[in-house]
Amino acid sequence: MAAGFVGFEITWRADVFADAPQASSAAQFGTLGINFRARKPESDAEWRAAIDALRCATG
Repeated sequence: MAAGFVGFEITWRADVFADAPQASSAAQFGTLGINFRARKPESDAEWRAAIDALRCATG
């Protein structure tokens, strides 16, 4: 959210390093390849609504 995007979602993930020479190093750190998508908000109101949805209730 800090970059100003809304609707972020991961659309694909895989262990792309499985057959690589350094596969054990990648696996040790839980490294995955991902594709994602997001978009810029169409208005300030949409941006504020997205930020408000992420706020934790305090009490």
